[in-house]
Amino acid sequence: MAASPTPDFTVSDADKLAIASHVVPAIMESFRAMSAEGVVTADDVIDTLSLGIATMLENDTHIRTPEDTEAAMQSVETFVNRWARRLRDGRSSPDGPSFLAKSIDKYRAELAEIEAQAADQS
Repeated sequence: MAASPTPDFTVSDADKLAIASHVVPAIMESFRAMSAEGVVTADDVIDTLSLGIATMLENDTHIRTPEDTEAAMQSVETFVNRWARRLRDGRSSPDGPSFLAKSIDKYRAELAEIEAQAADQS
């Protein structure tokens, strides 16, 4: 986290969206493969993403006191709220497909293309 209250962003939001559109479906697919029932829950995904955030906070040399930890947690909450709002506002309609649904469709299409290319090469 930034040493000051101002975020220290160096990567564009478009790039972050591109990464998220690959990472979240990949996590979900991995969990589906690991699950005996082939089921993945939002709680498992959120817990894993929270673990990723916690690893960043645990390594952050600016976080030394309980007050620093509280400020970092408020920043995380702000980031999550900002993205949730942006993703909701970005839907074509309130009932339109979510960013996650579109990401999963894109991920599956890319996997199918890779599998088709591999089949063509064999």
